[in-house]
Amino acid sequence: MAPHSERTGPQPNIDRAMVQRIKSISNIFEVGAPRPDFGYIEDLGDGRGYTITQYGFVTNELETGWIIERYTELAAVNSLTPFLAQLPPKASGTDSAKLTGFAKAWGRELARGPFLQQACDEVADRLYFNPAMEAADTLGVTLPVGRLIFYDTILQHGGGEDPDSFGAISERAQKAVGSPKEGREVEFLHAFLKMRRHVLAEPTNRETADVWRQSVGRVDVLSDLLAHNPGLEPPVLVTSAHFNAEVS
Repeated sequence: MAPHSERTGPQPNIDRAMVQRIKSISNIFEVGAPRPDFGYIEDLGDGRGYTITQYGFVTNELETGWIIERYTELAAVNSLTPFLAQLPPKASGTDSAKLTGFAKAWGRELARGPFLQQACDEVADRLYFNPAMEAADTLGVTLPVGRLIFYDTILQHGGGEDPDSFGAISERAQKAVGSPKEGREVEFLHAFLKMRRHVLAEPTNRETADVWRQSVGRVDVLSDLLAHNPGLEPPVLVTSAHFNAEVS
């Protein structure tokens, strides 16, 4: 998981239309459609408690607590604040059965207005989108599809230091083909996706193995976009055995 930073908005070196396009493509991978699904909540049986929204927040990490804390700042009286005592860092949050009423409370608060969605977007930008754009800038990845690949990888794998993380995948790709700054951006992105596909097929974290193996197809979609639409020119076709959608 990416470090907790105070930066919240999209990076200024990428226009809002492309930001939305990138997020919409990852939404398809996460919830099956380009539109965000803030009401998605499910226990995937991967040892991480509930998985929530198109961003894939999980209740056994600090992120869900951060969302509720921010939401409480925006909507002081709500039914989610009491769950902070059952979530990290105060509790593990891994057993969804112990989070009695959490799913209903989440849906109830979403129906109240846009503040819970705003809290989710702010935390997601801080944890996933901004670090992905910063990594792209640092490594010299300029293609829109490269920025999508970085965002989608951090979203799913996290930006920590474990062997399945974005950083580990990037390091392996650089060792294999060199830095994108050396005029090898496309070659680097192909290597990056190859490394990511291997991680999804054989992750070191055995608890996520079954779920991740089922998601290998998202790498195939990204590889196809890299080959045929690296600029993510609309309409972007997202098609595979599991996906068939279009992003404008």
